[in-house]
Amino acid sequence: MMTHLPTRTPNDFKSFQYLDQGVTMPKNLASLLLYVYSMWVVVSQPCPTYTALSAASLNPEEYRGRWYFSAAVSGREEELQWFRMMDSGVYTMQTTAVPQTVLLNVDIRIGNNCMRSSMTYKVLSGRNDVQLEGRPQRQTFFWGGAQHNDSDYIIVQETEPAPAALDVYTLFGRKKVLPDDVIKDFQEILACQGMTAFFRLPQTQELCS
Repeated sequence: MMTHLPTRTPNDFKSFQYLDQGVTMPKNLASLLLYVYSMWVVVSQPCPTYTALSAASLNPEEYRGRWYFSAAVSGREEELQWFRMMDSGVYTMQTTAVPQTVLLNVDIRIGNNCMRSSMTYKVLSGRNDVQLEGRPQRQTFFWGGAQHNDSDYIIVQETEPAPAALDVYTLFGRKKVLPDDVIKDFQEILACQGMTAFFRLPQTQELCS
């Protein structure tokens, strides 16, 4: 804008420069203060977290039965591509005759097709995670939330080192459709921790079972 001003003497320009700064500095100062305040809020109010549940202390009987897969989050979009093919998923947990071992039957709907698979998990002494049989490099952790009824839902985290480099959180509920506030908290709490890729199962078709 200064190139369009009338010709001025050095003294005139100096006076105008001070006047211009006098107008713009409060705006810059306000922006700076707002930025500093926002950074203080971020530092003083860290991300909320879920409660870690030790696998060794969980009562398998309490978690037996059906769980409905509701949503998933990850730090990388490519880790959710498999989930995005699904319309719904029903997971049924059963205890077995083998101590510290649980069986998980999975019924997934993809389009008009139903897929079933079974997975066996082992609870290892002295560890907080469970181990997927045949995949010793994969760790599975459980999380619960304090702001909702813990018995109605559970969060499962699956991690695996490179080359898979997997780190995905999945949300399961005892009911087919979880309340929106549970889904929202799940997305926002983990997004605050960098898990910004999010997927919620449509569940528009009949469940497979």
